Amino acid sequence: MDRQPLISIVVPVYNVVDYVGACLDSILNQSYKNLEIILVDDGSTDGSGDVCDAYASQNDNFIVIHQENGGLSVARNAGLDLVRGEFVTFVDSDDMIHREYISTLYKYIETERADISAISSVTIHDGDLVPTTAPRGPVKVFYSGEDAVESMLYQQGFIDNSAWGKLFKVKLFESHRFPVGMLYEDLATIPFVCLEAKNIATSDTPMYFYRARENSLLDRFSLRRAHILDVVDDMVKHMEQYKPSLVDAAQSRKFSANMNILRLMVATNTKDDAIINRCWENICVLRKFIILHTNVRLVNKLGAVASFFGLEFLMKILTRFKEKL
Repeated sequence: MDRQPLISIVVPVYNVVDYVGACLDSILNQSYKNLEIILVDDGSTDGSGDVCDAYASQNDNFIVIHQENGGLSVARNAGLDLVRGEFVTFVDSDDMIHREYISTLYKYIETERADISAISSVTIHDGDLVPTTAPRGPVKVFYSGEDAVESMLYQQGFIDNSAWGKLFKVKLFESHRFPVGMLYEDLATIPFVCLEAKNIATSDTPMYFYRARENSLLDRFSLRRAHILDVVDDMVKHMEQYKPSLVDAAQSRKFSANMNILRLMVATNTKDDAIINRCWENICVLRKFIILHTNVRLVNKLGAVASFFGLEFLMKILTRFKEKL
């Protein structure tokens, strides 16, 4: 690796005083050294912003922004507006990255002449030891952004829609920002950023350590999670207008999202007739397509079959599913 271009790391920070130090230490420990670290303190009230200031006072390549709380999208967008690097990656402030995280992602960019590279994640819990080794998996290259997004929306496992775990050429974000005020901002953004790319190199090498916290926003259910229904509706409409070849993949992702919201509502005994009816109507419209389409995941096909026995039967079946559909 003769040339080390500047790589920017955007870290949104909000009330994670117990975790942000470990996150920033993992960034400082990177074997790749030409880094710009942009910390966006999104109105923290627990001292997280002070931790950010302390790191910046000791490291010239740290930049800290303090702003009123606006949410994850606002914080990421603020960081993107300051990026000076040729490449950018996102790290959540309660997560950590392997020492070779940046080096590996950039190596895939360089060797595969890619616009985006991606690795996989490992979920850790409080008290877990962070892995120091990361078995190298094979590299899969998508030779168009369209192929990568198709795989993403069919949830085939090669590449997901998370913002973290990826290295992007900054120019891909010139016309894209994260939507403000909604959950599932990654699903609403990353597929469209990927469509701007040419080669995308992916690997299941686990180098991003995602911390599962009980009070994490997406680890508890609220009706705001139904935002995903709007996200997938908009995605289908976009593909119908601009990318007809991806309409089937978008419909598959829409079916999965509706099934998953029903599953979560059953699991948490959440009652909302409007959302339940919306999910049920979408499932009924899409279920024949889901059963017949060869690229759709088996778990979705099984859900589609179960739906023919009625909503009550489907919701009983969904109680057996513990993981995201």
